Amino acid sequence: MSSTALAWPAPRTLPRAPRTLPRAPRRAPLALVPAAVPAQVPAAVPAAVPAAVRAPVRRPAARGPLRLTRRGRLALTCTAAGALGGAVLAAVAAAGPGAAGAPGGAPAPAPRPVAAVTVLPGQTLSQIAADLAPGRDWREVAARIADANDLPSQALRAGQRLVLPDLR
Repeated sequence: MSSTALAWPAPRTLPRAPRTLPRAPRRAPLALVPAAVPAQVPAAVPAAVPAAVRAPVRRPAARGPLRLTRRGRLALTCTAAGALGGAVLAAVAAAGPGAAGAPGGAPAPAPRPVAAVTVLPGQTLSQIAADLAPGRDWREVAARIADANDLPSQALRAGQRLVLPDLR
């Protein structure tokens, strides 16, 4: 091998333009100006007082017609719709259960009397469900019995009273 050194060409530098940013104009120093409190200014300011010293007279702005933005119109519409919906619900609730539930104004059907059963020793929820509805799936009936009685599980105790749901 030869011992020749490889030399890389020197990097070229490009000329840079000088960076000059425009300067902001200098501001005048701040000066404190005494402000007149409207309650302390007399009602009639003598004409001899220069206008620069007199407190400015505040007049209420002339108000034109009320203008609503799109968001304001949407809020107003939603408020009106909510009030109308609430009034309709209150009217339906005041009319009673027969007015809204049955077609043609017929009274609602009378509720069936609640049936209850007392659990015998050795009896399970699946046996009670199968005896209650022989033509239906006992698992579905057992789940409805458990829901009607707020049972945490399907375990029963002898002597426990169970309310049987309407299975129509």
